[in-house]
Amino acid sequence: MGPSRLNLRMKFITGLVLFALALGISISIILYFHFNSLMKEEISQRSKMLLAQSNAVQEYVKTVLRPEMYETLPEGRFILKAMSSSYISREVMGRLSMEDDLIYHYRRVSDKPRNLDSKASAYESKLIQMFNKNPHLTIWEDDTMVEDIEYHVVARPVIFNESCMNCHGEPKNAPVELLEIYGEKNGFHYPVGEVGAVVVAGFPVEQIKGPAMEVTMQYLTLYFLGILLFAALISLFFDRLVIKNLHTLSTIFKTRFSGEQEQRIIDRLGEKDEIEGLIEGVDELAICLSDARNELEDHAQNLEIKVEDRTREINNKALKHRADVRLFVEILSRFGSSLNAGKVIDGALESIGKRFEATQVVYHCTAASEKSYAWFKDPPPENLSDEIKEILWKDTTLSIENTLYIPVKSQESHWGILAISWDELPENRDIDTTVLLALGQQIAILFENIQAFSNIRFQNDMLQSVFEGISDPLLLIDANCRILMANKGSRDILLTKEKESRDKALERFFGFHRQKKTNDCLLARLLKNKEPLSKEIETRDHRFFRIYLYPLPKREQRGLRIVLYAREITMEKQMMQSMQQAERLSAIGKMAAGVAHEINNPLGVISCYIDLVKDAVTSPEIMEDIRVIEKQTQNVQKVVQDLLRLSRQKQVISGKCRINEVVIDAIKVFQAQSASKEIRVTAQLQEGLPLIKCDAGILEQILTNIWINAFDALQETGGEIRISTRSVADREEVLLCIQDTGPGIPEQILGQIFDPFFTTKEVGKGTGLGLAVVYGFINDIGGRIEVDSHGTTCFSIYFPIAGEQARTGAE
Repeated sequence: MGPSRLNLRMKFITGLVLFALALGISISIILYFHFNSLMKEEISQRSKMLLAQSNAVQEYVKTVLRPEMYETLPEGRFILKAMSSSYISREVMGRLSMEDDLIYHYRRVSDKPRNLDSKASAYESKLIQMFNKNPHLTIWEDDTMVEDIEYHVVARPVIFNESCMNCHGEPKNAPVELLEIYGEKNGFHYPVGEVGAVVVAGFPVEQIKGPAMEVTMQYLTLYFLGILLFAALISLFFDRLVIKNLHTLSTIFKTRFSGEQEQRIIDRLGEKDEIEGLIEGVDELAICLSDARNELEDHAQNLEIKVEDRTREINNKALKHRADVRLFVEILSRFGSSLNAGKVIDGALESIGKRFEATQVVYHCTAASEKSYAWFKDPPPENLSDEIKEILWKDTTLSIENTLYIPVKSQESHWGILAISWDELPENRDIDTTVLLALGQQIAILFENIQAFSNIRFQNDMLQSVFEGISDPLLLIDANCRILMANKGSRDILLTKEKESRDKALERFFGFHRQKKTNDCLLARLLKNKEPLSKEIETRDHRFFRIYLYPLPKREQRGLRIVLYAREITMEKQMMQSMQQAERLSAIGKMAAGVAHEINNPLGVISCYIDLVKDAVTSPEIMEDIRVIEKQTQNVQKVVQDLLRLSRQKQVISGKCRINEVVIDAIKVFQAQSASKEIRVTAQLQEGLPLIKCDAGILEQILTNIWINAFDALQETGGEIRISTRSVADREEVLLCIQDTGPGIPEQILGQIFDPFFTTKEVGKGTGLGLAVVYGFINDIGGRIEVDSHGTTCFSIYFPIAGEQARTGAE
């Protein structure tokens, strides 16, 4: 087996080494180009530093050394070695080479230099021409040959400025020492701004390629050494992990298979390499296994009988488990069928007794009382000993004689102990302790559910009582204004029992459909802001409600739920209007009393003098004028009397009258005037009305003031005035209605018509006191007045009846 092992190892190692060599060569090429790029960048930086050093020397000479020498030396003197920037920079850069033994190239050259050593070569002359053609170019960089050596060169232009003209301008302006050394021929006649020279610096390119190649070869050498070491280690690991295991497998075949057929398989394993031999051996082994399978099939028939016996045993256990499950289901179903704890316990004990075929099942309650519940009460249950009660604090059952005790408890509470008794405990009875403990826990949970549900039902009944006890409409609606719940108080506004009709009735009653059209929908605002809202609305039957909308927090329900509470405030608004009207009348009355007092005295004097003048005047024309004055004075006195009525304290009016008689008399008075203005007056008077608590004279003034306003509204167009009287069934009142078919009273001034001095008539045609006086009379007698001006105007006056004794004088 040695040659085969070597063959397999050599195949693997050779392939691995070739792959590693190819990878190493590829990486070396990449590294060479990378190092070459780095070295080239380094050489470029060094060349630029040479130029920067040269520039620094020249700038120092120009800005520091030369000006200092000019100040120190006598005028006209010039020392070349101390004041020429070209000379000093060339000398400094040359000494740098000698001291540091650096290999580099540095030249400052010109086409017409003073020093012939600084004469520009053809290549350098081209650089000078290039910088002149491209003034914006400040530096140039490239590879070039210098004395048969390739250099990486950086060049910059030398531009002559004004300060350079002393030495490079006209010879006549140059220092004498400079002319004595170089003469007048070269280095002069440069204009300002011309590139007259270039400074070139650089390093051999060999300094780039040499180190890069050296580092790459070093890396490649180390990589080859690493490959050799790696190949040796892989060879060792291959022997350890593969060849050794294959050898072990061959040994197993030899020791475990001793038959003739198996021995042929083992012989073939040594004829080829390990993998090929193993494949062929496994194929032969599969044939052997197939033969063994046929033998096993014969044995399998014998196993079927054993399996059938085991299956019957498992089925018996499954039947018991199903009985246990059925027992748990029956106990749970007790919760749905009854919420009475006693009935639930009795039913559960019966189910437990039947399941375990017991003679007696007893539940001993230890939580709230010492009461016991038993299925089959003979013999009577005995009290529990302390030893038995102790299992409540343990997760175990207790068996005493023929009785098994099970704790009934949950994680929250300990409820009691369940006792199951038999006449005789069979030896082979299969009682699972885990099932019994779970049974006790299930009964405890059942008790907790009954208790929790009873509490919830009690709370629900309390909430329902509160919900129905609220007399105002209270509803639970969703975001689409569909009614989910409604109390009895809401029947007042819904007036229907059908669900769809109730939803529409709710929208109509509160005007949600109209609000949607005007983009002022209270429900939409609540859905947007998710905050409680309230608003006062007026229904179609002119009732006023204050609506409150409260969004409920979202829990498990899908949509938003909203509590709608409506409180009718019609009577409150009427009372508030009456109070405001009374306050206005009181304030104006106080003012009117003062005004009436101040006017009444002069009117008395005027009336007195009118009587004196009438006695002294005989001329008919003058007498006619005096009568006009007297009539107007009487009108003023009437206004003063109205003002005094407003200002007087409320008086108890003891008069009473028959309302129909006063109304008929008043109609007769105004009949002629109404006919001339094409105004019809119709009356619908209920017979048998009781006496009202109002003096006939006051009632006449009330009718007169209201009818005058009605006549004024109809005098241009004509129309009809309807007068009706009737008793109010649910109140001790008589209603008088006066309605005209005029244009009606604008809604914006409807609340002001009872204010004193408020009038819509032209100046001089009304005092604005008529309806104020009517309002005062009605208040004095304890009645009330309402105005409805939707299309037509209707005054509704409610008179209190004079008392039960007045019914004998009814019409």
